[in-house]
Amino acid sequence: MWKMPHIKDFIADLDSKIGEEVRVCGWIKHVRDLGKIVFWRIIDTTGETQVIFKKGVVPDNLFMVAKKANLMSAVIVEGVVKEAKTKGGKEIVPSNVEIIASSSILPVDPIGGTSELPTRLNYRTLDLRDHRIYAIFKVRSIIAHAFSDYFMSQGFVGIHSPCISIYSAEGGADVFEVKYFDKVAYLRQSPQLYKQLAVGGLERVFEIGPAFRAEKHWTIRHLCEFTSMDIEVAWIDGIDPLIEYAEEVIIHIFNRVRRECVYELKLLGIDNIDIPSKGFPVMTWSEAMDLVKKKNIPIEGKDIPPAGERYLHEYVKEKFDSDFVWVIDWPFEVRPFYAMKYPGKNITKSMDLLYRGLEILTGGQREHRYDVLKAQIIEKGLNPQKFGYYLEAFKYGFPPHGGWAIGLDRLTMQILGLKNVREATLFPRDPERVEP
Repeated sequence: MWKMPHIKDFIADLDSKIGEEVRVCGWIKHVRDLGKIVFWRIIDTTGETQVIFKKGVVPDNLFMVAKKANLMSAVIVEGVVKEAKTKGGKEIVPSNVEIIASSSILPVDPIGGTSELPTRLNYRTLDLRDHRIYAIFKVRSIIAHAFSDYFMSQGFVGIHSPCISIYSAEGGADVFEVKYFDKVAYLRQSPQLYKQLAVGGLERVFEIGPAFRAEKHWTIRHLCEFTSMDIEVAWIDGIDPLIEYAEEVIIHIFNRVRRECVYELKLLGIDNIDIPSKGFPVMTWSEAMDLVKKKNIPIEGKDIPPAGERYLHEYVKEKFDSDFVWVIDWPFEVRPFYAMKYPGKNITKSMDLLYRGLEILTGGQREHRYDVLKAQIIEKGLNPQKFGYYLEAFKYGFPPHGGWAIGLDRLTMQILGLKNVREATLFPRDPERVEP
């Protein structure tokens, strides 16, 4: 039987190690110097504990190190865990300490939570030492794992499609152009075109990966690089199976988060999260727009404005006691060229899912008939020759298919009630931020 290497003892496990020798690694959160006794509070990702340096009990060199230590210095503490009348009911009496010193002046407050978000993002590594920030990314990790776990259980194949492509999935100018040797290529706006190609043989696929939008938005909900959780399914006839898959995986995600992130949710001031029931409310785009117009919310074009999305949440919360609402049957004008139209109409077999007043999912059935798809590319003002093998693949018995994408950043933001999507993104990219 293989045994994992022992690297360190986690602070969360120290209650079971009273009287034992341990090796605890972390950062100094607080130093209290009482003359002949120095206390450290040290943290790791699992909790915090106290280290006591008592003159005459620990070696003199350790005692002097303890007095001179700066906050946020990285430390490796070897010693014995003892019961104590202190927060947590235990402390470590050290026999050896290794310290990797931090600067005496910190550019950000990683413990007190007093720094503004832009400053925190500038010094993200320090920011991540705050247990509340750690909690956000633990929850995000569970969401992504639950997504993969669910679709693996349903017989889907996980794929990893290219981020560099000569195709532009959505058309338009909102792409990042890259020099690819002697060619012009683009960072993908989504894995859309490649997951479509994949279901032409693999039938059911999912992917979690980056997507890029060169949109000059400075809002709390937009990023230039985001993480997309995608599925694509062959042999569908309409959007009902896609809706069912979405509701099933969202319920699975919520159950996993509630079960596995009790500590993290508590850190973030969340006592519990409500598990949604299957069968989210559904309205057509036309019905949604009528409700928004009746509320005198300004509308430009055929997209539902952010204020309209928030109002729709208020409406369905009051009428159906739901935080979710499907908006289906969108006009072709505001959907991409590959969206399938209803026969004889300019309305598409498509849907968005709003969660607490924010769009977190978009998708629908795709056009799989070569001649129709080519005509729709032209209708959007695009050149079919630019789509190379993507378009050609539809000549060879392509199955009816569809899919959707969930924004991992937005879903994390909404589940945790965060104020800005950047809080749920490790190193966010927006029009002004490309570092760190």
